[in-house]
Amino acid sequence: MSHRIDIELTSQNGEVWTWRAAGAKQPKGSVESSVLYPGAGVGDVIRAEAERFLDGLKIVSVIPPRHAGMAKAETIEIRAKEADGPQVRVQYAEGGRGRRDDSERRGPRPDRGPRPDRPARDRPAGDGGRPERPARPPRTERTERPDRPERADRPVRPARTERTDRPKRLSAGRAHRDALIDSLTPEQRVIADQLFRGGIPAVRQAIIDQNAARRASGEPEVPGAALLALAEDLLPKTRSADWCDRAEAALTAGSATAMRDLRALVTQADSVAKDEASRAMSARLRDAMNGRVEGDRTAWTAEIADAIATGKLVRALRLTTKAPDPAAKLPADLQAHLIDQTNEALSPTASSDVWAALIGAAAEAPFRRDIVPVGMPADASESLKETAAQASNRIPALLKVLGLTMPPPPRRMSPPPPPRPPSRP
Repeated sequence: MSHRIDIELTSQNGEVWTWRAAGAKQPKGSVESSVLYPGAGVGDVIRAEAERFLDGLKIVSVIPPRHAGMAKAETIEIRAKEADGPQVRVQYAEGGRGRRDDSERRGPRPDRGPRPDRPARDRPAGDGGRPERPARPPRTERTERPDRPERADRPVRPARTERTDRPKRLSAGRAHRDALIDSLTPEQRVIADQLFRGGIPAVRQAIIDQNAARRASGEPEVPGAALLALAEDLLPKTRSADWCDRAEAALTAGSATAMRDLRALVTQADSVAKDEASRAMSARLRDAMNGRVEGDRTAWTAEIADAIATGKLVRALRLTTKAPDPAAKLPADLQAHLIDQTNEALSPTASSDVWAALIGAAAEAPFRRDIVPVGMPADASESLKETAAQASNRIPALLKVLGLTMPPPPRRMSPPPPPRPPSRP
């Protein structure tokens, strides 16, 4: 693939010219006179199209420079037509006022002479010849304005408080990272810094950017394969240092560390922890995670038991769907007790609203197939029956309550027989 480069012609030997990169010693090479333009000379800096081969660059075509000796391109000169008069003409209508300074057309203004006296007007008798105005009524004393009711003070908006139940983001230090960088050579430090930023993809991108900048300046490219091999060797060390920094931050934060961060650190420990110190931190993190898991499960079970004891069956059924972790399960005795309470509550004596709320919560419970309602409410409406029919695909016992039968499972289609081989004649 060809690319453009600025070259400088350095010498001529017959039909062959030598060149080099403009302003640099490398790269350099030779070019045939047939590729150049007429009037080429030593020292000309031109833009060229070059293709890269194993033995160097080959000039394919050049763009001649613009200097005084080159012939100008043929152009068409466009001349504007000379104006033979004013471009805009103004003509006033007859009898109009015209412009105020158009004295030549209007002529001098005639003298009007003295102004005649105006006749006296007939005015009614009175002082000063003007009619008397009616007297104003006496001004009364200004009464005091009643006091306005005091404006009720607006309620003070409480200050915004931060949520205490939201775990804080893990903020790791740089102790192990800085210790690793100090133990490396200057060449390795640059690669380790890129590995800490984004791993091997960051190193590849840095090599691509550096080679693009070197090509633009005419410098040789860096050996990408050797740098990637060095990055592969440094990758386990950088991962271990980064894990140790985050593990120490998690152990320091204690219960404020998010559960997802603890699980991620424990999962990575098997492939990262190689020495005694990192293994000790891994064991402490595993113990902390197991303690948090057991505490969350105990609190979850106690909350469900308290809801059952206080008669809040809907809340207890909804809590069963909010397990603290995927492996958490209710104790067998507590689950059996909750199922019995739910079946007794789904009886004909229950109100329609309570019955519908219980069915909606029970349809999401993990033990929904074990729920067997006693019966529908006596005043069940059509909407309640429709809601129960929609939930019957999750609670199969509702079909018997509604008087419906479960359709048989679809028959399994047998595969078609293989085609018979053609008969021989």
